[in-house]
Amino acid sequence: MSSRKVSLIDDEKQMDLFEVTDVQNLKKEPRDKNIPAEGTKQTNASASAFGWQFQIIVGIILSLENIKNLNEVKIEGNTEDVELYLNDRKPVYVQVKSIQKKIYDVKDSTKITAAMNTLINTSNITNGGYSELIYIANFRNPLNLDDALMQASWIPEMNKTFIRTYESLPEKAKQFVQERIEMAQRQLEEKYTSSIENFDLRRLRIGTILFGSDSQDAQQYSVLEGTIKYFFELVKLEKVITKVDRVKNMLITHYLSNAGTQDTTEKKRRITKESLIWRIIFEIIDDVPESFFENAPAGTRGELETYENDFIKQQVERIEIINGIQKGLMRYAGGKLITSKICEKFVKEEWDKYLDIFPIDHEDKIIQEYGIKLIMTRIINGKRLIEKIEEGVNMK
Repeated sequence: MSSRKVSLIDDEKQMDLFEVTDVQNLKKEPRDKNIPAEGTKQTNASASAFGWQFQIIVGIILSLENIKNLNEVKIEGNTEDVELYLNDRKPVYVQVKSIQKKIYDVKDSTKITAAMNTLINTSNITNGGYSELIYIANFRNPLNLDDALMQASWIPEMNKTFIRTYESLPEKAKQFVQERIEMAQRQLEEKYTSSIENFDLRRLRIGTILFGSDSQDAQQYSVLEGTIKYFFELVKLEKVITKVDRVKNMLITHYLSNAGTQDTTEKKRRITKESLIWRIIFEIIDDVPESFFENAPAGTRGELETYENDFIKQQVERIEIINGIQKGLMRYAGGKLITSKICEKFVKEEWDKYLDIFPIDHEDKIIQEYGIKLIMTRIINGKRLIEKIEEGVNMK
C-alpha cells in the first residue's frame, strides 16, 4: 500500500479505491446545522437582528417568485437559512449572508467561504437530494469582481432578485468561487466530512438581493416591492400603488415584527402558500361599503375592525373559508344573477350558518355577529379579484 492510496488486490486486478483524505472523510459525518461554520457566528442563537431580517426578506421574495409551485418556505430550517419546498421538484436550499456596511462598495470573501462551507455540508446531509443550492448576499459584489467585470456580467437591480448559475459566470468569477470552495473544504475536513461528491456545480446558484441596513432608506425594500409588482402581474391584477404598498407593509409588519429579538427557540418561520395568499387577499380586496357601518350598531366600527384583524391573524391557513362563503352565496342565489341586493340578504339571513368556520368567539355577541358579517361582505365583494388570484397561483 502506498502512502498516497489505499489499494485492494482482487485476483489479478488492482483497484485504487480512495485517496487517504477520502478514507478520513468516510469516518466523519456532516456538521450539525446548529454548529456554526468555521469563522462564523452561530446562525441560530447569535445571528444579528439585521441578518435575521434579511433571511425573512429572502424567504418572502422566493415564496412570491415561486408561488405557482410553492408548498412552503422554511426560514432557519433543519439544514439551511432558507429552505424552499415545491411541488414540481426537489427542495431548494439557500444560504443567506448579509453585511451592514455600504452594500454598493464593499468586497467580502469571508461570506462566500462560509456560505460554501454550509452548502457543501447541506449537500452531504441531504445526500444530493436537492434541485438547487443558492448563496444569496445583500450586497452588490459577492464575487469580488473588478469594476469592468461587474459592469459586464453582474448588475443587480433595485427592483428584483439577481441570481446566476455557476456555469453562466465569467471564468474569473468561477475561479474565485472554486477557491472559496477549496477553502471551505479545508475548514470542514478538520472535524467533518468535506466531500464534494454531492455538491453539484451545475445546481449551484449565486445571487444578490439588495437590502441595506439603514431603516431610514426609502429604497430598503425596493426588491420586495418589485417582487410584489411581479406577483400582481402574475395574477393579472392592476399594479395599483396603494395596494402594492399595503401588501408590502403587511408583509413587513407580519413577518419582520420583532425580528431578531425573539427567544432563539422561536427564531424560525414557516411560510406556506395558503397563509401567504390568505393575507395578501385580505390586504387587496376592497373594503366594505360605508353603508355597512351605517347599518351596524353605533360606535362599534373600531371593535369590528379589530375582530376582523384578529380573525385574519388566527386563521392564516384557512383559505377554505373564502371558498365556503362563495359557494354558500351561489347556493343561496339558486342560479339567479347575483346582485348587490342578493348579497346583502345572504349576509343578513345566513351569517349564523357559518359560525363553525368563524371559530373566534367574542364575549360581546353583537361584535361577533357583525364581525362575521363584515368579513363575509369583504369576501363577497372581492369575489372576482379572489378568483383571479387563486387561478394565477394554481389554487383552483
